[in-house]
Amino acid sequence: MNILLLDDDLRILRFLKRGLEAESHTVSTATSHIQGWELLQICKFDLAILDVFLGTENGLDFCRQLRQQQHTVPVLMLTAKDSTEMSLECQEAGANGYLPKPFAFDDLIANVEKLTSTPPQSSSFFSEVPGLAMTANNFGIGLLFLNWIV
Repeated sequence: MNILLLDDDLRILRFLKRGLEAESHTVSTATSHIQGWELLQICKFDLAILDVFLGTENGLDFCRQLRQQQHTVPVLMLTAKDSTEMSLECQEAGANGYLPKPFAFDDLIANVEKLTSTPPQSSSFFSEVPGLAMTANNFGIGLLFLNWIV
């Protein structure tokens, strides 16, 4: 998996990069908006991990710009300010996940896996029978049809 990691703290950046690479991810790092945008121009990412506070810049602004430009990459926001308001701000900016610092590395990995996994296809008896594949919305119609043919 290819991950963009944007944080202005070089110690945290190196630590997270090393840990994510140990989990078999490819990690590109940036310490500013400009570097992040340059990487987005040359690479396709499966996930962006952004720090909320980037010195004079703001990870929320970066996330908003991603969404305004129709980037669909999942975004995980990291922040030292854990509050309901911050969580809501991250969500309103278009982030898919929120992880307050300090956090256990296992929590980061769990969030990475959650944000990058595709949900399993729902399957039912009806989806296995030709001509009877149906969703929950037309299940009632399917029952009427089954009663009619019996």
